Amino acid sequence: MRAPDTFQTDRLTLRPVTRADAADVFAYAGQAAPTRFMPFVRHRELAESLAFAVRCEEARVSGAAFPWAIVERATGAFTGVIELRLSPPKADFGYILNEAAWGRGFASEAASAIVAWAIAQPQINRVWATCHPDNAASAAVLKKAGLGYEATLANWEARPQLGEAAGPSCVYALTKPAQQPGFA
Repeated sequence: MRAPDTFQTDRLTLRPVTRADAADVFAYAGQAAPTRFMPFVRHRELAESLAFAVRCEEARVSGAAFPWAIVERATGAFTGVIELRLSPPKADFGYILNEAAWGRGFASEAASAIVAWAIAQPQINRVWATCHPDNAASAAVLKKAGLGYEATLANWEARPQLGEAAGPSCVYALTKPAQQPGFA
């Protein structure tokens, strides 16, 4: 199962992340605010962002994950990355945006496009994502994308910037109606 290479929304183009995006990735991945709740260590050098971009290219080729650069159509500005991982019957996703793009609805617009595509696939019955309990903005994005709160998981994910080796995460999901035995 493969996700599309690109998506177009009213204001955004989602296109594959390439190694040419390394400097744009570093623009957010090297900053404190965008990485505060993220499960990776903030990038200290451009080489780390280049390694991430190469991983994105390789993941897309192998089908392990489908990362897209979030690009503002009006300006061509790289605003962040959103990634979908398909593991039928479920799919999960995550995203991060440059702080300059916050509060403009770009995360909600990108997430909504990815969620709509994923849940429309016959093999996918559940689309889910997590966020830190203190990340109200991310929770709002997930709700706008159609996901509902399910639970808070203890000891779920490391967040190096918060000093959490295994911190809590809120799970949000969109599911199709359960299939009843004997019914198609």
